[in-house]
Amino acid sequence: MSTGSRLRKWATLAAETGAALLLVLALFWLFMLLLYAVFPSGTPLRELVGDSGRPASRQGGAKSAEAALTTLVRDVRCRPGDSVAWGDAREGMLLFNHDAVQTFDRSGATISFTPGDYLTLGSNSMLVVTRLNEGVGGAARAYRVHVEGELQGCLSASKKVRMEVAAVGHLARVRPGSSRFRFTPLGDDATSLVVYSGQLHVEGEDGPVRVPANYGITLRRGVAAGPASPLPSPPALKNDQLIYRFRMLPPRVRFNWTGASALYHFQLSKEPSFKKPVMDLKVTAPEVTAGTLDAGNYYWRVSRIEEGREGRFSRPGNCRLLQETEAPPLAVDFPPQSATVGAFRLTGTSRPGSRVYVNGADAGTAPTGAFSHELMLKAGVNLIRVEAVDETGNASYASRVVYGKQAGEEVK
Repeated sequence: MSTGSRLRKWATLAAETGAALLLVLALFWLFMLLLYAVFPSGTPLRELVGDSGRPASRQGGAKSAEAALTTLVRDVRCRPGDSVAWGDAREGMLLFNHDAVQTFDRSGATISFTPGDYLTLGSNSMLVVTRLNEGVGGAARAYRVHVEGELQGCLSASKKVRMEVAAVGHLARVRPGSSRFRFTPLGDDATSLVVYSGQLHVEGEDGPVRVPANYGITLRRGVAAGPASPLPSPPALKNDQLIYRFRMLPPRVRFNWTGASALYHFQLSKEPSFKKPVMDLKVTAPEVTAGTLDAGNYYWRVSRIEEGREGRFSRPGNCRLLQETEAPPLAVDFPPQSATVGAFRLTGTSRPGSRVYVNGADAGTAPTGAFSHELMLKAGVNLIRVEAVDETGNASYASRVVYGKQAGEEVK
């Protein structure tokens, strides 16, 4: 191929490459014009989002945090008030005006407004926090909480927070001062409101309906609020100090209390505050049996529910599951290797609560672990075998061979 042919070939290739680049650039600018037409320009993303990933306007001086998520259990989601997207919640997350919190199965969350003013959201529930007096300084912060599901509230005597709760079409206002209350769903269109301390006022057709401490009321959508009724009294625990000992497999543990067949709320926890219960059940019999507990110390309590109104919990009971694998100590005062035939009282000690057997016969062990058993030594060889068995089945053994001789006989 001549030099001129090669030059013409390279020139053609360069022209085709340039044309292709121009075509790509033209298509890119057409695409940008289309984006501009469909999505007009606005505030740059860098200005919308702060360093922590939350909207900067929610972090600045214009809007301040209203509360914080202080305790989370399992699956909890949060949705900012200026968004439609839900995201995973985390402990310590700040909540702003109109933010929403949602829980799922066996989940929960605590929303704190001040150290003494907080709400606890139960499983499969949702709430939205709305500030009523935003921008008003020098006064107590006022909130309206829209709730679907289970909600517990605790407000301190400081009166720094005023609260009203909207549920199933009703509005309940918490009177200023120390108060504790609970909303429990009774289906899609009803909820139970109970007050343990302080008082709440529910808007009614003829004025507010007062719900004082130790009273409750059932709220139904589209139905005017009726009068409050007293809460059921807490059941009495039949045995508040349970101790179970086991060697290998944990035993079935039985919790029971006074009362006939009714609806009860049973809780079992490893800590006395019951913030994260191991078991949280609604039962209709005055007892619960658990067979899957590990060794350790537990606390349990129960309340009674009547027509959706849950009374106060009983005082907590204690339950200890002790795994014991060591054999009980056993000390026996055997006769000498050579002894006169006839009656001999065998004595000794073992662990309190153990049973002692001498040659298979129950030695009648005292609560202190001491035992005493009379046996008959016969002429010749006597095998004395002692066995101590504790409550969990651990066993210790001791034995001795004793030669029985007649009085005055010499042992050869």
